[in-house]
Amino acid sequence: MALDTAEDLFEYELRGAYYAERQLVDLLDELQTSATEADLVDGFADHRDETDEHVERLERVFALLDLDPVERTVPTVDALREEKREADAESNDEAVQNALYNHVGRKAEQIELTAYEGLLALADVLDVDDEAVDLLEQNRDEDRAALDELESVSEGGEFESFVDRLL
Repeated sequence: MALDTAEDLFEYELRGAYYAERQLVDLLDELQTSATEADLVDGFADHRDETDEHVERLERVFALLDLDPVERTVPTVDALREEKREADAESNDEAVQNALYNHVGRKAEQIELTAYEGLLALADVLDVDDEAVDLLEQNRDEDRAALDELESVSEGGEFESFVDRLL
């Protein structure tokens, strides 16, 4: 697709967000299945369900804007899955793996937040349909909450015990 206008850029970024959310459903499922720390397991499971809703919202945004819901590959998202798999292969320590899973989850949320902030800035300039903007804002807000939750887990007792053990 040509990237010659702000509208083109918005669609390009929307396709990237769609790809990211669809891929993250699977990644969050992998993280939830692999994690052993209860707060992480629950957090990944909850956010996986939210991410399913994010995909549905993005499909509604595409429909509202009369666009086909087409994905655009985002290599950064693909790298997160590879990072998770490397952690599995390189560590047998559950605490280390849980810390790495938390880190991968936080990276995913940061990527999503950056994508939504960019989309919302473009939407404002382009005067995008209010309902579409509301859907994008809902996704952004839920991703911000998920990041906050992961950050609170990384400040929790089990994570601190892991760090203390390393020191």
